Amino acid sequence: MAIRSVAVTNTLDGFRTTFNSLGTDVGDLASLGTTDKTSIVAAVNEINSAVTTAFTIADDTSTTQQINSGDVFRISSGNNITATVSSTDTMTVALNSTVTGLTSLTATTLTDGTLSINSGSISSAVNVTASGTVEGNVITENSVRIATQPFAIAQSIALG
Repeated sequence: MAIRSVAVTNTLDGFRTTFNSLGTDVGDLASLGTTDKTSIVAAVNEINSAVTTAFTIADDTSTTQQINSGDVFRISSGNNITATVSSTDTMTVALNSTVTGLTSLTATTLTDGTLSINSGSISSAVNVTASGTVEGNVITENSVRIATQPFAIAQSIALG
């Protein structure tokens, strides 16, 4: 749409033509999709006040931060978490396949696909490599009791 203006030298008919063209460019107020149809300015103000230009985020401790129009809401990845943004309007937060730096882990059962740790018992272990002192009361193989701690001590003394 070109800028409409009436030159000082225009006739009354030139003014009429320019004015009518301006009305066509702006459009019919009755066609506005707003409740206030009194003027274009009123309609624009109604739309502007209806648009939310900010939102607030909060964490578990009730710390809040307002995100305003034009701000970037950034989710940072950590040692064990990866945040990935993709289209359309999607963010995926995932636990990395290798987790490091944990000092405690609580679960009913831990498994790596073969070995399981459940209620203090290790099952389905294929090989066990240990260093230092390994203690226990009973040694079993295929559910057959092979040795107890006192027997292992006696065997060790007898074999030198």
